[in-house]
Amino acid sequence: MAVSFSNDIMPLFNQFMGQMMWRFDLTNYEHVKANASIIYGRINGGGMPPPPFDPLTLEQIQLFQQWMNEGYQP
Repeated sequence: MAVSFSNDIMPLFNQFMGQMMWRFDLTNYEHVKANASIIYGRINGGGMPPPPFDPLTLEQIQLFQQWMNEGYQP
């Protein structure tokens, strides 16, 4: 099953909405697509989300990577 932004990726970040300052809107498809490699680096051990939030799970990180590998489906 293909990974989509609206069904799979946006909910990963939506849980932090209003609780963190973002350089760009992590619930906006175009913003996330344009910055996907930066975001991936940050969620994969680069301090995103910041403390006191728990890091994303390995499954969530792999889901984001799959979304990128599959061509950033909306």
